[in-house]
Amino acid sequence: MQELERLLNDENIEIRRQAVEKLRGGRNCAYIPLLLKAMTDISWRVRKSAVDILFAEYAVDEYISGLIDLLYIEDNAGARNSAIEALIKLGRKATVFLIEGFKTANRDVRKFIIDVLGEQMDSRSLPLMLEALKDEDENVRATAVEHLGKVGEVSVVDALIEILDSGDLWTAYPAADALGRIGNRKAVSHLLDALNRKPLREPVLKALGMLADLSTLPRVVGLLQDPSKNIQEHALRAIEKMYHNGIKAEEITDELKKNFGDKAIEVLIAHAWSNKNEVRISAILLLGLMKDEAAYGPLLDISHEEEFAEDVKNAFVYIGRDRPESLLKLFDTGNPHQLRFICEVAGKIVSPVYYDKFAKLMNDEDGHVRAVAARSMAGLNKAESVPLLKRLLIDQYEDVQEAAVDALNMLKQRLELTDLISMLRAEYGVLRKNTARILGMIRAQQAVTDLGFALKDEKVEVRKAVVEALSRIGTEDAVRYLKYALTDEDPDIRISATLSLGAIGGEGILDALTILTADPDNFVRVSAAKAIGMLRDTRSVAILTGLLRDQSGFVVTTALEALKAASGDDARNAIAGMLSSPDDEVKRTAISCLEGFDGVEELLVPFLKDPDWAARMAAVKALGRRAQGNIRAELEKLLDSEEDPTVIKAVEEILSV
Repeated sequence: MQELERLLNDENIEIRRQAVEKLRGGRNCAYIPLLLKAMTDISWRVRKSAVDILFAEYAVDEYISGLIDLLYIEDNAGARNSAIEALIKLGRKATVFLIEGFKTANRDVRKFIIDVLGEQMDSRSLPLMLEALKDEDENVRATAVEHLGKVGEVSVVDALIEILDSGDLWTAYPAADALGRIGNRKAVSHLLDALNRKPLREPVLKALGMLADLSTLPRVVGLLQDPSKNIQEHALRAIEKMYHNGIKAEEITDELKKNFGDKAIEVLIAHAWSNKNEVRISAILLLGLMKDEAAYGPLLDISHEEEFAEDVKNAFVYIGRDRPESLLKLFDTGNPHQLRFICEVAGKIVSPVYYDKFAKLMNDEDGHVRAVAARSMAGLNKAESVPLLKRLLIDQYEDVQEAAVDALNMLKQRLELTDLISMLRAEYGVLRKNTARILGMIRAQQAVTDLGFALKDEKVEVRKAVVEALSRIGTEDAVRYLKYALTDEDPDIRISATLSLGAIGGEGILDALTILTADPDNFVRVSAAKAIGMLRDTRSVAILTGLLRDQSGFVVTTALEALKAASGDDARNAIAGMLSSPDDEVKRTAISCLEGFDGVEELLVPFLKDPDWAARMAAVKALGRRAQGNIRAELEKLLDSEEDPTVIKAVEEILSV
């Protein structure tokens, strides 16, 4: 015992930790004081080892008084924090002892005990928590109030109301917040009374927003005229919360008009330009609820600010769904940004009154406007839109073409397949490309033969679109044409076809893809490795192992990742063989890829000392799920010597589990 005590005082952290480990397995109550002493160590590793042994080998009543005693140590935050964490982890087992421990003159310890009991939420501690509301120390009282707000029991409401009414601001403030979270309507009248005390208005308004009782709305709206701008802002946010929590828009707008008349919009607009984002969002919402055209201009101005654009859009959509025609005049603007914005709004409202506007905007000089108009037009689901959208398939801007493709895909029930297939032979390559994309998106099986013929198109971008389309269609005939694309002269086409076939899978595909492992293009071989890995064919391991000799490191790392997915002894052995690679990236990838295999610990541990920090990091992650016994000890040793903060953080996260 004397020797162990001496070792626990050694300057070397590892010696102290090993001394603690010598106390494991003895089940000797004489060791408990030594373990509790170890919990005062400056090293969290030493403290954690002591806690683990106490939990594993001793009954709670044998050491819990010692844990509580650690709460009294004023000059060792580590010891107190370890004790608090341990007591919380004990859960209900600690409740009775903590209730008894609360009978102390030390106010800090009383506060710590309330914090622990508040985390455990054991109903047996509720009487003590209520008693703590009257504690002589204001910090203890405030802490009890904070935790009781999580309980939600009706019995707590009366105690919190009493505190709110007491006039003790230190505890009334969190009591108001707690009453809002509990949500019991019994608190409403008391919260309204508390509004008369200026220091409490902020938490009370927050609570009233959560409660969303209609009877409180007039008082809250009235505070939008409070002399304090801060209170005005909290009232505004409370009104927004009330709306989200069930008070109807009409009731809110009626109250705003009753208080402010025609100036209600001015009041809200002023807050919409606040320097506080959350206040601006609340004001924008309420401007939408008002449905007043006087707000349209200011809202459009705010829409230029990206972080508020979505909120403004939602406000306009709310207005437009009830009065879509009121937004028509907003299309008559020379500002391209505002035109795009209102077009997006109209696209969400989906009203036929906007058809003519969308049709006109598809000829607008601004490409972004044309793109937005195309997508918005599709939402109306009108057959007469199809010819207008087809014209945009040859637009000078690619994003407009993409919008047209998306829109026509949305209108697939309105498309004539015969006409669409004939467009694969159009004069313009861009039209052939976009036609192929549409046929793929609508999965037009009838078009497979024509798409197959288009694999001979002179334009690379057309052939790429055809491969994508055939991949989406995925039928047996489509796969047959995709295999032809593996011999295309353009490497991008070969890559696209390779990955498509890997995703589709099926008989004969492995043989077709194997040929590409010898392709002269590095990226084609990379794609072949990925695709072969997707197939999960038992024969793929030998092919992927062959790729580990490739001259390209990118090909090798891709093959390693594919082997990881393949699993099995052969795959593991092939990956392990690359641990000695002189290429750091290959080595790191091999380490990472061994994570999912069994029996690799001895292979990985040496890399915890690798000079390359990234290799050490890979080894730490790979060994993470095996952090028991010797592996844990090795990780703890690494923590003592490691200098890289990223590696240190990773090890600490593993050891803390």
